[in-house]
Amino acid sequence: MPLKCLQNLAVAVLVSTTAACSTSPVSSTAQQVAEGGQQYVSTLKKVNVLALDHSLEFTADLLPNLQRTQSTLEEQTQTMRERAQAVSLVNAYLDLQAQYFAQLQALAKGDQTAATQKNVKALADALGVVPNLPGLAAPIKNSVASLAGHVATAAHNREVALVLQRDASVVGQALLFNQQVLDEQIQWMTFREQLAREVAYRDNVEKPYLAEKKLGEAWKKAWMSSIKPPPNIALLEEARQASLRMQQAWLDVLRGQGNMNQLSGVFTELQASIQTLQTRQANP
Repeated sequence: MPLKCLQNLAVAVLVSTTAACSTSPVSSTAQQVAEGGQQYVSTLKKVNVLALDHSLEFTADLLPNLQRTQSTLEEQTQTMRERAQAVSLVNAYLDLQAQYFAQLQALAKGDQTAATQKNVKALADALGVVPNLPGLAAPIKNSVASLAGHVATAAHNREVALVLQRDASVVGQALLFNQQVLDEQIQWMTFREQLAREVAYRDNVEKPYLAEKKLGEAWKKAWMSSIKPPPNIALLEEARQASLRMQQAWLDVLRGQGNMNQLSGVFTELQASIQTLQTRQANP
């Protein structure tokens, strides 16, 4: 996939649901999912920033080793500008999802005014327009078209059930888009990491070892780093697994089932991992 295609980050997605009154079990589940969806959006935006920062740093390290021509500089700079723009598009889409979750949460708590229902529909319509990213195929709508059939009308009040039936495939499409973005990120960053690790192994591990020089702590750390999985890739894989679980969570919501407590803990751990990785990179 070409450099300009990717959208780091990733990218992006949503979940939510509602129920009749805040004291009912159904409403409690709906509110949990709405809150979990907002937490997930926040996590994805942080993943996007981390991935973009990684790509910028990698390219900045790569440029001095490429042929120093004006065309080389312009090509690499334009590629990263396009990637940064793609991240902005996806983050805007994520902000839209956060608004959608908030409105669904209000509906779940019993706010079924005409204004709230109008806002939910307007946001759902907007979410149906998935960002068009070069090189990334749009989610296949047929793969989520059947989700509306999973809505358990007996588990939701009439207004909530109608909203879920209408928006089931839209939310499912957004979740699928998010997974596709994460898949692309993993593929993209794995390729770049592999190149960087091959160079680092050659210069910091192989050459000093074969030179029969005294090998100190720096060599030991370089050798160990060449074996361990790259932390950036591991973090993206964690986010991908969370995305898959969100798809199942949305299906459970439609059926009037599920509990977000465990998945909420996954998001909390992801955000902590992001913070740790950012701190480590800032203080190597």
